[in-house]
Amino acid sequence: MDMKKLIPIIVIIGLLLILIWPRKDISINIVKGDYEEVVHKDFIYNHPDSISFPAVVRSSGKKPVTTEYKGIEISKLFVSLNMDISNIKKMTFTATDGYRIVLSKEEIDESNNVYLTFERDGEYLKSKKQGGNGPFQLVIRNDPFSQRWIKHVDKIILE
Repeated sequence: MDMKKLIPIIVIIGLLLILIWPRKDISINIVKGDYEEVVHKDFIYNHPDSISFPAVVRSSGKKPVTTEYKGIEISKLFVSLNMDISNIKKMTFTATDGYRIVLSKEEIDESNNVYLTFERDGEYLKSKKQGGNGPFQLVIRNDPFSQRWIKHVDKIILE
């Protein structure tokens, strides 16, 4: 076969493979010592304890914006996973870009405070690649300046 005819066929096959190749599933890894569990998006998106709540987003140089998030309180997430977090001292939340924050057990235990969110104003959070803050964002409702919120959460480490 002539090489000039073969190149367009290879390009078309390559494009088709790119379009139909399975993409990475949206999930969060939870690590406790040597144990690691993968929690898929559907478990979180369809969780019966997820709620919508108002929050004020504060960003440097911009006016505060009241918005509505939907997510699950972190402590309730762990209860539903049958993971005992009573003996942990802290949780580290890590984002896809390596950014991390650490919360104390007291902050986690505070009622209606720490939420793993997946929607904002009725729309699923978009990934960083799509220009969004998701697919998961940690919102700490009692953080008056939103300084410890973390976008693009993909791992939670229990210590």
